[in-house]
Amino acid sequence: MELFGFGPHLMIDGYQANPEKLADAEMVKRVLDEMPEAMEMTKVLPPFVFEYTGARAEDAGVTGVVIIAESHIAIHTFPEKRFISVDIFSCKEFDLRKAVEYLVETFEIGRYDTYLINRGKEYPKDPELARRIVEGEREYLESRIA
Repeated sequence: MELFGFGPHLMIDGYQANPEKLADAEMVKRVLDEMPEAMEMTKVLPPFVFEYTGARAEDAGVTGVVIIAESHIAIHTFPEKRFISVDIFSCKEFDLRKAVEYLVETFEIGRYDTYLINRGKEYPKDPELARRIVEGEREYLESRIA
């Protein structure tokens, strides 16, 4: 078990994706609805999906988010550019490869880049360690104020 770190934040930039699938708001909603359970996460609210038209056709697309107990999953699509951007942030470890493969297959992504950040690197997951850190900070502040 890791002692520190709030959790992984996986970002996926997908290129050369299927423009019809990227424009399909119902598909984006279905992905956001099914993905939490597939990743063993807890969906808190139903997905919210919005079709954006934009000032230019190339800016149009679908944006959606689902709030999970562990954090969130967000999808932004740009069918004219054949581009999709996905963020999966969780305080719980999850199968990164499975998430990427699911999205690549579903949206027929031709090429992609992934970025992974461990959020909250100083966030202690061990409650006893967290207690000692907080007590230490309080003692330090009290010594500075007195």
